[in-house]
Amino acid sequence: MGSDSKRHIPDHVIFTILPRLPAKSLVRFKCVSKAWHSFINALNSDNRKLIFSTVRSIHSVDIGANINNMKARNLNFPLGKLLHQLIGCCNGVLCIVVQIDRPLGKADLVIWNPWTGRYKTVPISGVHLTEKMYGFSYKNTYGFCFDQSTNDYKIVRLVKREGITEFRIYSLNSDSWKSGILPWYIFPMSYELKYSATFIDRSLYWRIDHITDPKDRWTALFGGSSVILCFSLVDENFRVILPPDDVAKGAEFDLFDFGGCLGLIHCHARRRAHVDIWTRNEHNWTKSMCIPRLQELHNSLYLAPVFFYNETGEVLLHEKDTYPCRGKEVFYLYSLEKKTFRKFNIEGMEQFTFHIDMPYTPSLTSLTR
Repeated sequence: MGSDSKRHIPDHVIFTILPRLPAKSLVRFKCVSKAWHSFINALNSDNRKLIFSTVRSIHSVDIGANINNMKARNLNFPLGKLLHQLIGCCNGVLCIVVQIDRPLGKADLVIWNPWTGRYKTVPISGVHLTEKMYGFSYKNTYGFCFDQSTNDYKIVRLVKREGITEFRIYSLNSDSWKSGILPWYIFPMSYELKYSATFIDRSLYWRIDHITDPKDRWTALFGGSSVILCFSLVDENFRVILPPDDVAKGAEFDLFDFGGCLGLIHCHARRRAHVDIWTRNEHNWTKSMCIPRLQELHNSLYLAPVFFYNETGEVLLHEKDTYPCRGKEVFYLYSLEKKTFRKFNIEGMEQFTFHIDMPYTPSLTSLTR
């Protein structure tokens, strides 16, 4: 009895050691006890990062670090030498489309956990990425999401072919696809730019070009303005959402995750004006903030929010092109209270121009089903 107690390591010592271990070891140790399992799952819950993606690399930045000491770290994507583009991120798991053979249109959808290094590939066809692309080929767009009710990761792919738009839904649990066809008057593909969906609270949201009048295929509804296509995981149905009334007809806007709510960025850059940030709760839009324009910015640039520091009331912003929507390496902190800007650089970001950025929290999520 005495010898056993001498060999026992107190829990507080164990929980001091565990955070220092590599991810692969932590995955194994989750099965030791319920206490270890819970502790390891929560280990990185406050480790806030941002993902920045180019067509050849994926980088992360620790946004919880000292603002004056931020560094971009290459995540060393296993298929990084191939042309690829980031689709989405859920629970520390990334989804990336990777071009395997461009002439034949062959590609893989890769579901990858950067922290554990494990990934799964899902072959697809009809994909033609390019080195100088600003988004996906206009014939494809994607969404990546997690269904808590079934503990399942899903990929939704919209494919334009022969005058119709087909939707295909992949389930990681079943490792299979199912498909259907959107109504002909919903036209979700743009000709040059294509955004992947934003995932918020069991729904995917795309900004789409326009909705055609069902009674007259040559007439666009809502003045031909962009609208929002929503796919719900609850019933797996699509529906259309209109942007805020104050968003000018024909105006450009982006969608993003605003603290768990659907956020909309309305840019007035071409008029050298400001950026409005809207949020949607249930059925209503609310203007949450207005970010003034820096006079020294070029007409084609605006400041897009990347992250909100609730503790300090500051917004992390980066310069972004209105066309072709590429992020620049210049960042700002904007104080909502003082309405002042502070410019700074993130070490390593000057080496590339990124196309996609999104929040990311490392996790030990398993891809095994």
